[in-house]
Order: sequence, then structure tokens, then C-alpha cells
Amino acid sequence: MVNLRIPGPTPLPPQVLDSLTLTMISHRGKSYEIIQERIVKNLQHFFQTKNPVYLLTASGTGGLETAVVNFFSPGDEVIFFTCGEFGNRWSEIARRFQLKVNQVSFPEGRAVDKDVVKQTLSRAKKLAGVFITHNETGTGVLNDLFSIAPLVKNHPAKPLLLVDSVSALGGVNLPMDRLKIDVLISASQKAWMASPGIAMIAVSPQAWARHKTSTMPRYYFDLSLYEKFAQKNQTPATPAVSVLYSLDASLTMMKKQGREKIFQKHLTLRDYFRNQIRKLGLKLVVADHEASPTVTSIWPPQGVDEAVWRKLLREKYQLVIAGGMGGLKGKIVRVAHMGFVSKKDLDQVIVAFKKSLKEIL
Repeated sequence: MVNLRIPGPTPLPPQVLDSLTLTMISHRGKSYEIIQERIVKNLQHFFQTKNPVYLLTASGTGGLETAVVNFFSPGDEVIFFTCGEFGNRWSEIARRFQLKVNQVSFPEGRAVDKDVVKQTLSRAKKLAGVFITHNETGTGVLNDLFSIAPLVKNHPAKPLLLVDSVSALGGVNLPMDRLKIDVLISASQKAWMASPGIAMIAVSPQAWARHKTSTMPRYYFDLSLYEKFAQKNQTPATPAVSVLYSLDASLTMMKKQGREKIFQKHLTLRDYFRNQIRKLGLKLVVADHEASPTVTSIWPPQGVDEAVWRKLLREKYQLVIAGGMGGLKGKIVRVAHMGFVSKKDLDQVIVAFKKSLKEIL
């Protein structure tokens, strides 16, 4: 059996797999409306918010585009604090929609520095929004939003705070309302243990006020339509019903397990896996205090081609891991430990690493 350890899509629990066999229903019928209402309530629990959460039939990138086009107008001044490929992609979306982007980049493998955030914000006079990636999947860095969010929210221009937590939310503690995050995005195929195809976006009252004055062109991702249909527990266009079956099943499981237990599980597995990697003599890309609870990046040993190594792991040891992205493409490997994952799964990774490296070195 394949051990899928890429950062999305992630393995599905048996109960979630069973849900995918359910018969199709009308997305305009009462049966569907009950499911959507339950999903949204459970998502609010894990987003830790009273704000509305909207379901987009899209990947996480669709959610990031939705965040750009709904709350701003061309020429608005925004800041992106980035430390990897996914932050870079989000800033590119903003540029294509003609926002005036000030991108403050940090080295890949390092977290956003709150002191630099503070200095950058102090120089910004006009500022419509601040964008940051909570968990940079390309490197396995977790940004400390508990220290960064207050800096943004205390800015005199009252910018919106927009957060990409596609690869962390559901597995990592991020209280939206407590931190006063205005727009928070995630996606079904990560820590949520569901099929790919649904992006979720939560929106604060402050962001909704901006939405009313936004002149950005949009149609499919126009949240006014989503809010209108949400009153009936529906979506404007046909949703990915089967994916929502899987998300409904996974959220039910997660609610029973308990939010805090899930957060602790991810922290415990992260620390365990990093310690085991060190025992193999391998070097980690990210420092312990900045390490993601959902994905770990590793430097291959000197002289080992990461693509050759990953191919051996895949073909002989049935272990599928990810390579690097952006500036680290071809230089690192990444192992996910989010959602439906156990210590046994990670032990299998360690065994495969140990055996495969004996063959290569």
C-alpha cells in the first residue's frame, strides 16, 4: 500500500472514503442544504470564528484569487510578507489584478520576521491590506501570526489582514476572531482529510464593508453571490457535491476527536518526525522554532540527487514524498504529516529513508 506523504492531497480515512460512494443529490434540494449548513457550522468551529464561511468549488488558489478580487480596487496599496513559493504566487495574483504590491520577501526556509513587519508597516501611510501565508508549504515554515496580527491591526490606516492557511488550518491553532483576521482561506485536501476541490473562505465584517466599495472585476468568485445563496444554505453554481460529502464526513470525525487534541497531535508528530530525521544524520531546512506542524523539509545527503531518491522511494518502497519548489526546486524533499496520519506512517517513512539511502550512498 502506498504511503502518500505529499502536502495535499492527503490520505482519506475509511469513513471519508465510504462517503464518496453516496448517491448524488440535487444541490437545490433540502438534503443538500442540511449538509452545507452542518459543514459551515463545523468549519466555523475550527476556524474559531463567528464570521460566515463560504464554500468555493475550487482549489486553494481559487480561494486566494477570491481574497484579492473581493475587497480591493485596482491601484490599492497592499503589502505581501512572503517566505516561499505560495506567498509569491499570491502576490502575483494581486499584481495581475493591478493592485500596487509591496512584496517584502524573506529567505526560503525562514519565517517572516516580526521586527521587519513592524518597520515596514511604520513606513506605510496608505495601506489597504496586508497578506501573509500562515504555513508556507514550499518550505515547511510556520509564520507566527500571534505576534504579527496585532502589528497589522494596530496600523492607523486600518488595513485588512488576509491569511492563506491552506496547508495548516484544521491541524494548527489559528483563532480567526481572537487575532482579528479579516479574510482566512483554506482548502479541503490538506489537514481537513477530505477530497480536493473545495476552498473555504471566512470573511469579517470589516472585510465585508470593503467588499461593498471594491471595483475589482469578478463573477464566479463574487462573494455577494455566495452570501445571497448562503441564506438558503446553497452555493451560486453547482458545488462539488461528492467532495462536500467527504468534507462533511471528515469534519464530523474531527469534531468528535476535539480541536485541541488535533492541534496537539500535529505538534507531537512534527517533533517526533524531526527527531527521527536527525537520528538518520539528515539536516532539516527549517529551525525548530519556525517549523510547520504539517510539513517538514529535508536536505538530501551530499551527492544525492533528490529526484533520483524520490523515484527510488516511490517505485521500490511505495513512499510518495514531494520535491522542492521555487528557489528550492531540485534541492530539498518535503514530507507531509497532516490530517489522517499516525506515528506508524512516519515510522514507515524513516525505515524507507534508511534503506533507500544505503542503496544510493
